[in-house]
Amino acid sequence: MVYWDGSLPLEQRQSIQAFQRDEEPKILEFRRRLAEAGGGGAWEARIFGSEINKETDHSSGDEQPAWELVGQVVAGPYVPVPEVEKIGRELLSETYPEYQLGSDKGGVRQLSWSDPVNGGFLYVTVHEGKATLMRYQTGLRPSDGTTANPRDFIPGRVDIDIPEK
Repeated sequence: MVYWDGSLPLEQRQSIQAFQRDEEPKILEFRRRLAEAGGGGAWEARIFGSEINKETDHSSGDEQPAWELVGQVVAGPYVPVPEVEKIGRELLSETYPEYQLGSDKGGVRQLSWSDPVNGGFLYVTVHEGKATLMRYQTGLRPSDGTTANPRDFIPGRVDIDIPEK
């Protein structure tokens, strides 16, 4: 188990499908609002799209099948840290109740939102005056059975992945 897997027993955590239905639309809106705050610049893919990986959870002492959604890494326009924090408070507080601002490392700051109960995180890295990068990942999650294969994205999933150039 890693720190972002969550403190709840696996079967009590939000499912991998519910994360796609309920949380990814908020993440997409967060990204849209950051682009708007950055002057309307476009986001670009840094890696090919999101994926759901099959994992094994050992937190109960037994092996249980689990799934982890790894979101696409994207880069967008520069947005000042205070503005990223403001938009994050408005849109991410329910999904990721814990927030931490990393120290300034030569004009680069990482903002971290996390969910210690269900697991998962969203990182924003701000390169002062240059760019804003974003990535998110769930911790290990159960399946609620709404997709035959939990590695498949749900029907109607928000269009969150950006095509690679």
